[in-house]
Amino acid sequence: ACLASSAGESFSDAGAVLEAVLDHLRGGPLRGTYTFVVERPGRSAEYVMEIVSDGLERGLIRIVAPPREAGQAFLMDGDDLWLYNPRLGRSLRLPPSGRSSAFLGSDVSYNDIVGRDLERDYVVAFGSGSLAARGTIVLELTPRAGAPTPYGRVLIGVDEASVVPTWIDYYDQRGQVVKRLTLSEYLHHGDRLLPLLMVVEDRTRDGYRTVVRLTGVELNEAIPEACFTLQALERGC
Repeated sequence: ACLASSAGESFSDAGAVLEAVLDHLRGGPLRGTYTFVVERPGRSAEYVMEIVSDGLERGLIRIVAPPREAGQAFLMDGDDLWLYNPRLGRSLRLPPSGRSSAFLGSDVSYNDIVGRDLERDYVVAFGSGSLAARGTIVLELTPRAGAPTPYGRVLIGVDEASVVPTWIDYYDQRGQVVKRLTLSEYLHHGDRLLPLLMVVEDRTRDGYRTVVRLTGVELNEAIPEACFTLQALERGC
């Protein structure tokens, strides 16, 4: 049986649960403003950026503050990742593996905010029962052969009642957890529950974390195709 449409029913298909999780995280077109606070021992930095996404594989992010970073932009379209540097006045294409790289020197990767790589690059199964707290489903993801990911496995904690993700743990090839995403403060919109707060912790270094807040959200408004082009990357959507 596949995932039932109403929350709280039993689940027997891990792939359907993952699809529902990603529908909450990504499903449908989105516009909004991200504020990143990048925390390091003894210091922090704040970035503000505008995002548009088609809810699937495409997203355009443009930095608006601080002034020294303003105008930088990032376009994700499937495996393609482009960066625009306004000082150089040119766009640079990164390899698919770049999607797992740190975004603006933070603890967040491009994959964390745009795309459905967890669905595309991994095989999903239900995790061991010992990992699940009461009311939580655990999904265990292992990379497909040749997938452009540095991780050895990914675990996702899913609230059983609402089928929303509450945490995501990333493990290296040696089985050590290296990064945790904690998701909360969900915005209800129709049948979607979109997390407005994401805290990303580097589990290999104390005091390294990034707090990401999404504000000014507009959902399900059609995003013009022109927003996902190199012209939009360089000149705006």
